[in-house]
Amino acid sequence: MGISGKAGRPAVENVSQVRLRPHILGKDGPLAYLFLSPVLLILIGLIAYPFFSAIYLSLQDKMVGAPGTFVGLQNYLSLLRDEIFRKTVVNTAIYTVLGVVLKAILGMIIALVINEAIRARNLMRALCFLPWAFPTLIVALNWKWIYDGTQAGLLNMLLYESGLISNYVRWLSDVNLALFSVIAAMVWQGTPFYAMMFLAGMQAIPKELYEAAEVDGASIIQRFFKVTLPSLTNVIIITMLLSTIWTANNLEFVYILTGGGPNYATHIFPTLSYEIAIASRRLGLGATVPLMFLPILVVIILVLTRRMLDEE
Repeated sequence: MGISGKAGRPAVENVSQVRLRPHILGKDGPLAYLFLSPVLLILIGLIAYPFFSAIYLSLQDKMVGAPGTFVGLQNYLSLLRDEIFRKTVVNTAIYTVLGVVLKAILGMIIALVINEAIRARNLMRALCFLPWAFPTLIVALNWKWIYDGTQAGLLNMLLYESGLISNYVRWLSDVNLALFSVIAAMVWQGTPFYAMMFLAGMQAIPKELYEAAEVDGASIIQRFFKVTLPSLTNVIIITMLLSTIWTANNLEFVYILTGGGPNYATHIFPTLSYEIAIASRRLGLGATVPLMFLPILVVIILVLTRRMLDEE
């Protein structure tokens, strides 16, 4: 049955038959484009121009204060042959994947706890979200003090006084510990964002679903996997997608805590790009480093977005 029209007009049998006319904006067309022009200028000036400028720069042998020489894909080939870059790829993968997974697991646990009707729930929520409110610079400097490899370090002092260690651990100068120490600090600050997003999603789940599952005899774990987790699928995808982008491009923790050392054990794409472009003043090669990561990031975004849209 079609959508009824007014008297004297035939009904539309299919909504898809409706077509927007070219002059739909009418006289307001120029005014509409005028209002949209600031957004277009911002997109071009802050996103499009820097992006294509970086691509053009990556195709040059460009030093600070000197004209660039077009070298094509030479910068990309040089990075692929470089051992430090290959080590940076591995570090970035570990830093991003492990950081995102840990934040997701801890964030889910915190959200489940503070979503329950417990005593002082509002206070617990405020305390849980507090690390995310601190500036990253302050958080990184505090963790550098905590990780100090002498008796002045809080972590060493606590472990030594409790008898768990006999020698002070150099958390940030040990090749085997440095990267995981940085990840722990990054996870501490980033977990509240996950908890906040998951908690907001849990608040939107109808209570009738839990009541029906309870009537059917579902346990707490079964209710989590059958009701909570499926209802939070889109929230989880969006949160992990944003966090993957932010984590992979995070510079502060690695730069402040280790500077990429020791022996390049904690170098990730942002710090390597900074060292090449700013410290070594090789702008062309420095611009190439983050662009090497771009295809991987685009694939992650497309896969997660496609899955989310397919579920919709």
